[in-house]
Amino acid sequence: MKTNILDRLVSFFYGIFNSGIDPAKSHEENKSVQRLIIFIFFGIGVNLISVLLNCLHGLYISVSLNLTSILLLAVSYFLNKDGKRGFAKALGIITLNLYLFGISYVEGLRAGEHMYYFPFLLALIFVIDIRQDYEELVMTAIVTFITAAMIFILAPYVSTIQTISNEQYSGLFSLNLSLSLVLTASFTYYILKTLEKNEYKILDEKRFKDTMYDTSLDGLFIVDVNSLIITDCNKRAIEIFSYKKKDEIIGTPAKDLLGDKMEEHIMVQAKQQFTQKSPWYGNMDFFRNDNTPFFAYVNIVPFSHSEFNYCKISILDITEIKIAEFEILKAKEKAEKAAQVKSRFLSNMSHELRTPLNAIIGTTNLVLQEEYLPSQRQSFEVLKYSSEHMMQLVNDILDFSKIEAGKMEIENAPFNLKAFMQKIVSSFTAPVSSKNLGFNIDIDQLSDIEIYGDETRLHQVMNNLLANAIKFTDKGTIGIEVKLKNTKSNSTDIYFAITDTGIGIPQNKIRQIFESFMQADIETTRKFGGTGLGLAISKKIIDQMGGELHVDSNIGAGSCFYFTLSFKMTRKQKSYVDEDRLKSLSGLDGITVLLAEDNPINMIVAKRFLQKWNIEVIEAENGARAVELFYGKENKPDILLVDLEMPEMDGAQTVAAIRKTHQEIPIIAFTAATYENIKEDLLSKGFNDYMPKPFKPEELHKKLVQYTDNTNQHRQAS
Repeated sequence: MKTNILDRLVSFFYGIFNSGIDPAKSHEENKSVQRLIIFIFFGIGVNLISVLLNCLHGLYISVSLNLTSILLLAVSYFLNKDGKRGFAKALGIITLNLYLFGISYVEGLRAGEHMYYFPFLLALIFVIDIRQDYEELVMTAIVTFITAAMIFILAPYVSTIQTISNEQYSGLFSLNLSLSLVLTASFTYYILKTLEKNEYKILDEKRFKDTMYDTSLDGLFIVDVNSLIITDCNKRAIEIFSYKKKDEIIGTPAKDLLGDKMEEHIMVQAKQQFTQKSPWYGNMDFFRNDNTPFFAYVNIVPFSHSEFNYCKISILDITEIKIAEFEILKAKEKAEKAAQVKSRFLSNMSHELRTPLNAIIGTTNLVLQEEYLPSQRQSFEVLKYSSEHMMQLVNDILDFSKIEAGKMEIENAPFNLKAFMQKIVSSFTAPVSSKNLGFNIDIDQLSDIEIYGDETRLHQVMNNLLANAIKFTDKGTIGIEVKLKNTKSNSTDIYFAITDTGIGIPQNKIRQIFESFMQADIETTRKFGGTGLGLAISKKIIDQMGGELHVDSNIGAGSCFYFTLSFKMTRKQKSYVDEDRLKSLSGLDGITVLLAEDNPINMIVAKRFLQKWNIEVIEAENGARAVELFYGKENKPDILLVDLEMPEMDGAQTVAAIRKTHQEIPIIAFTAATYENIKEDLLSKGFNDYMPKPFKPEELHKKLVQYTDNTNQHRQAS
């Protein structure tokens, strides 16, 4: 029961002393509200005590003054509670001044009521914030001192209104003296504690700011804007500029330590301080005390303090970052130069390797078409296989270099899907049969549609996967499956799969086989050979096409490599050279070809093939001779085969000379060179197409048929 009553009393007084507190206001404002409440209740408390004693002494006029004072102080409390702190404060101060004057006049100075002015003056310091309410403090002081003066001037020594005995005066004086001393001591203690607390808070804030100031990664300088003298700095500033003491920096002109540019920036920022108030940021270079240079990121912020104008300068040492950036730029430049050298090297090597290979492969193909002793056949077959294998290795390495350099571009040109797959199948039928393997082909559902993509790169992927399947399979079957999925009016997904019943791949090696120059194990490399680039190249090509190359495999059970690609498509067929028609063509009767080739072996090989197709060949050993022969003949050739790299006049110059007068004649670049965007480059120089060396006879035949047919149609139309 007692506990409940005590709790309620505590809750009641807590509510009273926290009335008027607004969470939206600052902590200082709420503290001022609480101090005013304490001031009011001290006044009410003193008056209540006086009411009791005055009633005992029969001083009823004094009682009425006490009650009036209590009433007015209560009104002041409720005004404060309603947020009208200014009115509440004014009413409280005026009430107590009038009360002290009135009670002193009614009871006389002998009663000692005027002694309450000592705690009252302390209370005013307690209630009024001197820093913010200076005018209020002055007005309060004037009112208080006037009232106090009036008390001593007008109030009688003993009361002329009430009858008060000497004994009562002694009691009143003792009580008022005691209460005034208690109140004075209380207010003094509270004020001292508040000052101590504020001092501790100020010191704590100073320590905090000093810690932030001296532990900053930036070197901080404070510069007087008027004198341009450094007035302060932190520890980091001393370290950055290689000084030992702060005293060596303070008092130094900013120009001497920070340079002329910094002085200019300080002056500009000082002028803009009261207009834009925007700090300045930028990079600058400085010199340390030992004359070593360094780079820094600088921030200049103008501010005012104690009626003086300053600039805070933050300097962050970024020398290491700048050096790193410089090293990165050097490395980038070096890498770009290395890439250019590598590109030139690869182009030159491509030309140098392909030129003799062209002669070897071309001559071998010619010999294989002639009659020779059966005992020589195996040797020629080995020669053909080895040279073609070497050519494939060269192509793989060049392609891989392009991919690694990010220079392989995927074209987007239309081609016939069914014809493409039939060509793939026909090119691998013989190798599959030679190993007595079955060949399962599932491409029957493919209709004559055109898809838009990179036929050459897709052919390269299929070629790599099928070549691997045949290489690693000694018995069983090789399978090709191509299916259309999610077909719409103008797009389709195409699923490609190559299966075999070969040696298979261990599960822990599946990831490894897609890495460059890697095969499943060393034994595989020794037994089957290869560079380990085929799958790596295929995977990167498929990735660039927007697909993903997968494999399912088990040891001894074979493998299945599969991927899905999305293509734009159209059912409108493009005119292309039919493969069956191409095979049936034994010659190109009546066609004249101007062949410009500086390498005599390549000239012989190309000429032999062209003559086998009943083509008339005009030979030119360089570009200048080709131009001379072209313009020297009344009947112009039907098509030109022009090597790119020739003495006297190269291929591009030759074409430029012919295109001045003849725009319609087809010209095919006949070259061993390879570089980025070769097709676009040659088209821009006036070529219609290009034939890479070593060339495949059927590919050359196909291009000749294509361009001479177009030429004949053009002539007939004209």
